[in-house]
Amino acid sequence: MLLVLGLTTTFGAPATGLKRVESSRFVGQYVATDRITPTDIATAVDTSVPARLALAVLSEGLADSGAPAWHAAGYTGAGVKVAILDVGFDGIDNVPADDLPADLLEMAFDSDGIIDKLTDHGTQMAEIVHDVAPDAELILVTFADEKFAEAVAWMEFAGVDVVTFSMEWTDGPLDGTHWTAPIIQRSIDGGIAWVVAAGNSADKHHNGTTMDVDGDGWIEVTSGGIEHNRFTIDSGDKAEVSLSWNDPTTDLDLCLFDMELFDSDGQPTQIECTENRQGFGELATEILTLANETGARHNYSYGVTRRSGPETTYETRTWGTSPLEFANPAASIGVPGNMADVITVGAVNWRTEKLQSYSAWGPNHMGDRKPDVVGPDQITTSAWAGVDNLGTSYAAPHVAGLVALIRSAAPDLTPAQVKARLTSRASRANDPDYKYGWGVARLGSLPSTIATIRGHWAETAIDWAFTAGITDGCPTLGDLTCPELAVTRDEMARFLWRFRSLPLATVSAVFADVPSDATYGPAVDFLAEAGITLGCTATTYCPDGTVTRAEMAAFLWRLEGSPAGSTSAGFSDVAADFFAGPAIDWLLASGTTTGCTPTSYCPGGTVTRAEMFTFLQRLDSAD
Repeated sequence: MLLVLGLTTTFGAPATGLKRVESSRFVGQYVATDRITPTDIATAVDTSVPARLALAVLSEGLADSGAPAWHAAGYTGAGVKVAILDVGFDGIDNVPADDLPADLLEMAFDSDGIIDKLTDHGTQMAEIVHDVAPDAELILVTFADEKFAEAVAWMEFAGVDVVTFSMEWTDGPLDGTHWTAPIIQRSIDGGIAWVVAAGNSADKHHNGTTMDVDGDGWIEVTSGGIEHNRFTIDSGDKAEVSLSWNDPTTDLDLCLFDMELFDSDGQPTQIECTENRQGFGELATEILTLANETGARHNYSYGVTRRSGPETTYETRTWGTSPLEFANPAASIGVPGNMADVITVGAVNWRTEKLQSYSAWGPNHMGDRKPDVVGPDQITTSAWAGVDNLGTSYAAPHVAGLVALIRSAAPDLTPAQVKARLTSRASRANDPDYKYGWGVARLGSLPSTIATIRGHWAETAIDWAFTAGITDGCPTLGDLTCPELAVTRDEMARFLWRFRSLPLATVSAVFADVPSDATYGPAVDFLAEAGITLGCTATTYCPDGTVTRAEMAAFLWRLEGSPAGSTSAGFSDVAADFFAGPAIDWLLASGTTTGCTPTSYCPGGTVTRAEMFTFLQRLDSAD
């Protein structure tokens, strides 16, 4: 089953056995459909879209991403190809001028070769990418499952740089062995960056182990012998419940119950159970659909029974229902958002940057931290505005646009380097978790013109140092970056002086080895007057001497006002009475550095320019 991750209309699929779902246009409710074959589509699906706005609109999520500053500096996505891989592009010909590029390439990989227009979901995704990367080339792609590999191969051949994919397969397995995984991984290894929505299952997801404590054949959902997981369905709505598990030698069945209709024993009435034979290599998944035709909001539940095979872990999800009574959002990200090498995107409200209740959490089933970043939803497109546009669907194309800007500025970056660049600049880069990942996606500092730093571990910090004016070049002739060059004391003075916005000292320091016309003289004067350093001796500054890690700690600590009270770092190579001990304790406590190893600080080691820029950027982020 393939699911679309916006919260909008319900629609069918271009291939037998597929179901692609958006949710209804009210918060927290998702609509699911019965399986729809191609012959059902014409009569079963309402493909109409609302009248579009007459004038182009920009997504409200654009401003805080940093994209406008990049646009103003000339970084607009030119030269980058972005594929919007979706199930429908209805209304694509009626989008206001400037909401999409003038030229769009359309490709369909299904039985008729005609781009599907079952929904306007893909149209909205394309509009968002265009808002963020207005000069990127957009390619609209629809597909059927049986031609997914062909579609991905074509994108590789066509030179696509970025794919944005706001859908998920929910039929498992979720342990990294889904049939789509090797197809997508090959394209990533070939250079395509995949940006994938995390999914909207956080409050409609449950996982556990198949323990049957009381031996009655039914798996306990939670402690206390509870074997039903309740949910409600609105009148007239259809819902779907899916079950998947990890051990293919186990046979599980899924059952649905009416929690308002009881049998003679006082037990909820069983509505339907799956009866598929499994445990011998068949897909470890079950799906049931349910329509509420009672005329009112109604209470239902599901239960799971183990027919045969060993105990295993399992997970269930619902669509078109209220949140589950016993939901656990951890590991609720589906396929392919659960892949380690894709850029997985959760959703936050663009106004508050608070995680949406439905935005799926990590980790994935392999233990990787997911999502990678989060992006905005509840934004405006030409057809829908505000609360109508809910879902991680809308967050993913914002991030795909940012990736397009990054790849336009640095086309030689690999997908892994793009991902690292994105996470290192996100709002929680130093404090990631399994809800927000590394935080709200930000572009950060404008790219420097130094192409040779692309892919360097300190690339983000070096770009920041150039953009912030901390450094304007490298002292080594013919080398524009020299990130591994040791920092000298005259450079240290200039870096710290510029970091503090060039303050002027009231008196000049008198050091015998600092000429009166030295370019770094005002910086040394500032350091001396502020008590950050008094020189290497009483009369000399030693401008050509390199800076040790101990000296660097002392300089930064004094620069920040010598904060007291930090817990001891406990480094084995820092004695209790060491002159830089309090500074090193503070560096660790503030997150400025973690030492050269987990147990040592290496106080006598020299500091490189890359390390120095990294330390200063962390201080800047903490201020």
